Amino acid sequence: MIALKSLLKFKKWIWFVVLACLSLSLVVFAKNIHRLQKCKKINVEIVGNNENRLITPQEIYSLIAPTIVDSPEGKPFERINFKKIENRVRANRLVKNCQVHRDLSGELTVDIEEHTPIARIVSNNKPDDYVTESGELIGVSPHYTVRTLLLSGSYFEQSQSLKEPKSKPIIDLIKAINEDAFWKAQISQLVVESDGGITLVPEIGNHQIEFGMGIEIEAKFKKLKILYKEILPSKGWDKYKKISVKYRNQIVCE
Repeated sequence: MIALKSLLKFKKWIWFVVLACLSLSLVVFAKNIHRLQKCKKINVEIVGNNENRLITPQEIYSLIAPTIVDSPEGKPFERINFKKIENRVRANRLVKNCQVHRDLSGELTVDIEEHTPIARIVSNNKPDDYVTESGELIGVSPHYTVRTLLLSGSYFEQSQSLKEPKSKPIIDLIKAINEDAFWKAQISQLVVESDGGITLVPEIGNHQIEFGMGIEIEAKFKKLKILYKEILPSKGWDKYKKISVKYRNQIVCE
């Protein structure tokens, strides 16, 4: 009786070992199949907050595979360098982020996040640039023009980026305008002098607004809103040529 019980326990142990070995073999086999699987297709997914795409899937494909030799299609995944593809795609300044991944069916997916421009620098001396909320200059798109604030003036002739601390007041003012529906509809352009002084160019009227530095933004716009809603509609939008809120607690109309 004792011998029979021992035999049954031994058989159970043998079955356990066999099943464990079989499971391990299946895992190793699946890993090898996964590793040696070839790329069947490339999918490009582009997301962003723009009304239309700044970049096209065709442009991304050309970055993924500059030549036929570079194309991942038909290659085993173990020979495809995901990081290299991501770095190639990020070389396009309109791309904010890029992630490359694969699925079990053998398809390679490239997820693209576009930058969202908050303004556009226009200049007679160098190519235009879109500006991001972090102050990066990212060039422009040949496919789509974003409707956004225009920036001009001598300040931008000497700046390669708006990420430095001295440009923060300008970025803060741009954000304040974009986040306020009233001022977003009213202001079309910012002219920035070399010292950082800002003049606002409105959509309506022949006047310009001397804003000064991009500080005390809320207080300055509060004074301007009273003028825009209570005075200019009755006196006429062309009554003044210059409106200044440059100095604290003052609003000067000329």
